[in-house]
Amino acid sequence: MTAICIANNKGGVGKTTTVVNLAAGLARLGHSVLVVDADGQSNATYALTGSVHPTPSLYDLLMDTAKFDQALWTTNEEHIWLIPGDGRLQNIDVELAAKPGREWRLTRALNGQSFDYILIDTPPSLGVVTQNALVAAQHVIVPVALSEFSLIGMDKLLSTIDELSDQLDIDDLDLLGIVVTFYEENRLGRETFGVLEKKFEGQLFETHIPKHNKIEEAHRRNESVLTFAPTSPGGLAYAELAREVKKRATSTGEAYSRRRVARG
Repeated sequence: MTAICIANNKGGVGKTTTVVNLAAGLARLGHSVLVVDADGQSNATYALTGSVHPTPSLYDLLMDTAKFDQALWTTNEEHIWLIPGDGRLQNIDVELAAKPGREWRLTRALNGQSFDYILIDTPPSLGVVTQNALVAAQHVIVPVALSEFSLIGMDKLLSTIDELSDQLDIDDLDLLGIVVTFYEENRLGRETFGVLEKKFEGQLFETHIPKHNKIEEAHRRNESVLTFAPTSPGGLAYAELAREVKKRATSTGEAYSRRRVARG
């Protein structure tokens, strides 16, 4: 089992699109995949099921009002399961603020589960829900759209990962890579990519996700682009990204088990 958090505190960079289509790509490589929708907008839930704010959801797991099996949903994609999000997640930071061990609630809910990969979609913030997602993951993928504004805030996200690792005694949370989304082969795209490549040398995925209408059409049909248009530029790109992710983060085949790590 390998748990990966897809995070960026800026919205509109393709987090949900990457979660849904990366899950589909890994499923097509023969893996079982659990998607956890930690965003109160629940777009990943809609893209995979066509349902809006189903319950029980991740909210119920984090609030200890439902068991894992009660919140586990099948999806429109083979070999992909879902813990859905719903609108109540948008206010859960306040509800969890005073609860002990609040950052570990998702981790506790996932312990013992047997999926090859767990992909966690996150809201565009660094609040308690995103902290739960980071604590529950071993790796982080950061989608970045190729615009100047999308680069703002990257340092804050990466520093938050470091701070959480230090404060919560997590030794094995790492940046798996940065994936470029909405890529267009033009001067602005090349220049912005050059800035990103220089700043994060060695941390970029080789695969670029193109800006392509088939990706959005697939979401509207509640499918991944690999189901809707597998030979489109978007479908081919996400299939390649899945292969690249598999190389960087091979599933252990063991049940999920994550605990605080005592530092020596």
